[in-house]
Amino acid sequence: MTRHIGVLTLTLMAWRPLVAQSRDPRLDRLAPTIRPQVAAIVDSADGAGLPTGPLIQKALEGTTKGASDLAVVSAVGALADALRAARGALGPRATGDELNAGAVALRVGASAQDLAALRAARAGRDLVVSLGVLSDLVARGVPADTAARVVLALAARAQDAEYVAFRRGVARDITLGVPPIASAFGQLNASARAALLGGAKRP
Repeated sequence: MTRHIGVLTLTLMAWRPLVAQSRDPRLDRLAPTIRPQVAAIVDSADGAGLPTGPLIQKALEGTTKGASDLAVVSAVGALADALRAARGALGPRATGDELNAGAVALRVGASAQDLAALRAARAGRDLVVSLGVLSDLVARGVPADTAARVVLALAARAQDAEYVAFRRGVARDITLGVPPIASAFGQLNASARAALLGGAKRP
C-alpha cells in the first residue's frame, strides 16, 4: 500500500510541471496584481470548453491602455460571461471563433435570441462573418435590433462573400453621408429585402 502511495505521489509530481507548462505564457506579461484573478477566469473558461485566447487578449489590451486592475479583471469576466451566453445561443458545436464573434455581438447589443435565430437560419454554415457584420452594423450606428433583422434577412441565401460585399457597401454609403439605417436597408438585395418585409408583416 505504501509503495502504491509513493508511486502515485511521484506521478503527480511529474504531472504538475506539465500543467504549468500548458499555461498560456502571455499570462506572465500581466501585472502580478491581476495575474491570479485573470488566470482563474481563464482556467474556468478552459474547463468549460470556451476559447481562452480572447480573454487573455482582453486583459493585455486593458493593461496596455492603462486601465485599472479592477477594470481589467471586470472586463475579462464580462467577456467570459458573454462567451458562455454565446455558446448557450449558438449551441455546443459552435467553434471558438464563432463563440468569440457571438460574444462581441452580444456585447454591442444583440440578443441571445438573435444569435439563436441566425444559427437556425444558417444551420451547418460558419457564422463568423455574419456575426461580424452584425457587430459592424451596430458599431456604425445601426440599432442592434435592426442590424439583427438585416443580417437575418440575408441569412437564407447569402454566402460569406456577399456579407462582406454588403458590409463594404454600407461603409461606403455611410462615408458618403447616408444615414446608417437607410444604408443598411438600401444595400440589401431584392430577396433579402423581401424576406425583411415579409418578416415585418408577421404578427
